[in-house]
Amino acid sequence: MTTVTPKEKPEIDHTIDTNVGIIAWFSRNSVAANLLMIFILVGGLLTIQTINKQMFPQVKINWISYNAPYPGAAPQEVEEGITIKIEEALETIQGLKRVITYSNRNFSNGWFEVELDYDPQVVLEEVKSAIDSISSFPDGMERIKVEREKFRQEVMYLSLYGDLSNSELKELGRKVHNEIQQLPMVNISELYSGLAYEISIEVSKDKLREYGLSFNSIANAVRNYSRNMSAGQIRAENGYINLRVENQAYRGHEFEQIPVVTLADGTRIVLGEIATINDGFEEGLQYSKFNGENSVTLFIGAADNQSITGIAEVVKKYVENKSETLPQGVKLETWVDMTYYLEGRLNMMVDNMKSGAVLVFIMLALFLRVRLAFWVMMGLPVCFLGTLLVMPLEFVNVTINVISLFAFILVLGIVVDDAIVMGESAHDEIEEHGHSTDNVIRGVKRVAMPATFGVLTTIAVFLPFLFGEGPSSAFGKAIGSVVILCLIFSLIESKLILPAHLVKMKMKAFNPRNPIDRLRAWIDVNLKKFIDNYYSPALAVFIEYRYAILMFFISLMLISAGLFSGGFVRFVGQPKIPHDFPRVTVEMNVDASEKATLDTLLNIQGVINRIDRDIEAKYGNSMISDMQVDLRTRTSGQLMVTVSYTHLTLPTSDLV
Repeated sequence: MTTVTPKEKPEIDHTIDTNVGIIAWFSRNSVAANLLMIFILVGGLLTIQTINKQMFPQVKINWISYNAPYPGAAPQEVEEGITIKIEEALETIQGLKRVITYSNRNFSNGWFEVELDYDPQVVLEEVKSAIDSISSFPDGMERIKVEREKFRQEVMYLSLYGDLSNSELKELGRKVHNEIQQLPMVNISELYSGLAYEISIEVSKDKLREYGLSFNSIANAVRNYSRNMSAGQIRAENGYINLRVENQAYRGHEFEQIPVVTLADGTRIVLGEIATINDGFEEGLQYSKFNGENSVTLFIGAADNQSITGIAEVVKKYVENKSETLPQGVKLETWVDMTYYLEGRLNMMVDNMKSGAVLVFIMLALFLRVRLAFWVMMGLPVCFLGTLLVMPLEFVNVTINVISLFAFILVLGIVVDDAIVMGESAHDEIEEHGHSTDNVIRGVKRVAMPATFGVLTTIAVFLPFLFGEGPSSAFGKAIGSVVILCLIFSLIESKLILPAHLVKMKMKAFNPRNPIDRLRAWIDVNLKKFIDNYYSPALAVFIEYRYAILMFFISLMLISAGLFSGGFVRFVGQPKIPHDFPRVTVEMNVDASEKATLDTLLNIQGVINRIDRDIEAKYGNSMISDMQVDLRTRTSGQLMVTVSYTHLTLPTSDLV
C-alpha cells in the first residue's frame, strides 16, 4: 500500500510587517482606495473634454526674420543699399548663431538663428534697435519688418472655387474671409487670393503739355488731397468738438474726382480728365486653380492655447451653411483637414488600449483568476486617465497631439507589468496560506521593492527627455512626460488601489465542472512541468557556464555594431512616411519670367495627372481627389494634392 504524503505549505514570512506602511493602510481602508480610483477616473474623463487637442507640440522657434521692400530696385541695388548695411549693423549683437540674407528684385529678406543660451525675445529687441539705427537706407525703401518666427498650428484649408472671374472670386473670397474671422474660436486665418489690388494712374505727355503740368505736380495733388487729416477743434458749451477731414480715396472713381489744377476762370481740372485710372490688380500673371477651376484659398490656424478640433467643428458648420447661399456654380470645400489625422491617432490609442486590456484579461484569467484579471486590467484606464488629469497642469503643460498619443501607445505594454507582478505575488500568497488581509498585504509587500525600482529605472531612461533644449525639445518633452506620468500612476494603482480590491475579492474554490477552472488547472500543471523539466535544468546549465553565456551576448552586441558600421543596417534620420497631401514647391532663378514659372508648374501638373491615369488603369481607382495649383510669385509656385482615403492603392511616397 502506497501512502501519499501531502505537500507541506511554506511557512508564513513573519519578517514582513502587515500592519505598517502605506500599502497596509490602503489595503485595510478600501473606501480610501476606491475614492482615489474614482477621483482619478472621473477627473481624467472630465479633462478629456477640456484639454487642448493639437496636431503637434508647440515648438519654440529660435529664429528672427526681416523683410525690407524696395520697389523697382535691382538685386544689386538691394544688396548695396539694404542687405550689406543690415549685416554690418548686426555684427556687434551677441547671441546670433547664423545670419542668412537674400537680395532679390524689389526686396531684401533674411533669417537670424539665435543661440540656445540666449533669450530670442531679448535678441529680437536688440536686432530691431540695430536696424532702426541705420540712417542711410535708400529713400525709396518701404518700412522694414522685423519679427520672431512662430510655429503655426494648421487646422485646415478651404477652397472657394467656381465659374467666376478672378476679380469676382477675389471679392467673394474677401467676404467669406471676413465672415470666418467673426466666427467664435477662429483667431488665425489668412486669405490667398493671388495678385493684390492696385490703382494705377497713367498720364500722357500730351496732356501734361496741354495743361502745363509735371508728374510731380500730379503726384503732389494726389498726395495732398487723398488723405484723412485732423482739422482742429471747436469749443462748445459742453466741451470740445473734434473736426476731421476724410478725403482718402479707395476706388478708381474716387481718384478721378481729385482736383489737380484750377484755371484762371475758376474751372477745376480733375484727375480723371487728364489721366487714365486703372482700378484692378498688380501687373503680372494670376493663376490659382482648384481641380481646374479659378479659386482662392483660405488658411485656418489655431493659437498656442487653442484646440484644433473645436475650431474645425465651427468652421465645418460654417462651410455647410455658407455653401447653401453661394452663387450657382461656386463651391466652398474643406481640404487638408488636420483633425482627421489627430482623431485617427486618438482612435488608434483607444483601440490599442481596448485590445491590450482584453489580452491582459484573457492571459491572467487563464493563469490566475478571472476577478484578479479584471482588477489588473483596470490599471490601464487608471494610468491613462490619471495621466490626462495631470497633463494640462502648468508644470507639465502637454497637450493631446500625435506625439503624446504615440507615447501612450509606446507605454501601453509597460504600465500593466507592475500590477501583474503585484497580483501574481498576492495570488500565490492566497493559494498557499488562504485569503486574508494580512496575506494579501504580505504578498504585495514581498515584491513591492523590486517592482518599484523596476519602474523607477524605466522612469530614469525617459527623464532626460524633459530637459532637452532647442526647438525640437517639445517633442521629447511630450513623450517623456506622458511615459513618466503613466508609470507613476501605475505605481499608485498597483501599490495603493489594487491591494484593497484583492482584499475584498471573493475567492471561489476549484470547481471541476467549470470549464475555465479545468482549463486553468491544465495550463498550471503543464506550465509547472515545463518549468521543472526544461526551464530549471537549462537555467542551471546557463549559471554553471555563465561566463560563456556572457561572452555569447557580448558577441551579439559586437556583431550588431559591425552590421551597422559596415552599412548592412542603414541609418535614416527621417523615415519615408506616407503623406495624404504631398506638395511640390517650384523655385526658379531670380531672372525667370512668370510665364516660365507657370509653364513649369503646368508641366508638373501634367506629369502628375498622367501618373494618376496610369494608376487608375492599373488598379482601377484614382488616388488623387483634389489638386491645387498656385503661382505664388514671379519665380515661385506650389502644387498640392490630396489623396483619396477610400482609394489608397499604394503609399503616397511612391506616388511622389
